[in-house]
Amino acid sequence: MKKFLFIFVSIVILLFIIDRTILKQSSDDSDKVSGEQYEKIADPDSLPVGVKKEERAPSFAITTLDGEDVTLDDYKGKKVLLNFWATWCPPCRKEMPDMQQLYEENRDDDFVVLAVNMTNTEKKRSDVVQFVDHYQLSFPILMDENGKVAQQYEILSYPTSFFIDSDGVIRGKIVGEMSKEMMYKEMILLP
Repeated sequence: MKKFLFIFVSIVILLFIIDRTILKQSSDDSDKVSGEQYEKIADPDSLPVGVKKEERAPSFAITTLDGEDVTLDDYKGKKVLLNFWATWCPPCRKEMPDMQQLYEENRDDDFVVLAVNMTNTEKKRSDVVQFVDHYQLSFPILMDENGKVAQQYEILSYPTSFFIDSDGVIRGKIVGEMSKEMMYKEMILLP
């Protein structure tokens, strides 16, 4: 019994040390915001297309909730928060009011939120309409009817957000719910 207790306590202490040193250090590094914008990339067209940081965001053509055909390229020259979400997703519901507020405060500064609804996971399209009305969302709602855009961006969980600079380069990716502060910190870094 003493041997079991000793092993158990040793494991708990080891996990505590790992949590306080290794995991804390890596999360501290990822949460750092220097306050300075990312440097503009001299030749962004020479970067590969992909979904990792410092790759050009894959373009796509999609229809908005209002029936307008748009492409990601339509927003070149703007800073973009590209958010993948669904109405049934609790963290998505929680972050939408902050996203709307961030959009309202910064849309005149060449900033746009593009919210890609995972329409293929919704029970019915009217759920999206009700959601948008309930949260009074005024940014573009893009309808990923067949999941192709989510597949293109390798979306595995909702919400997932990409911060794309005015040249179309991915500068940040956040998987999971964001606070307004997190959104703001990422947005101000975009050149």
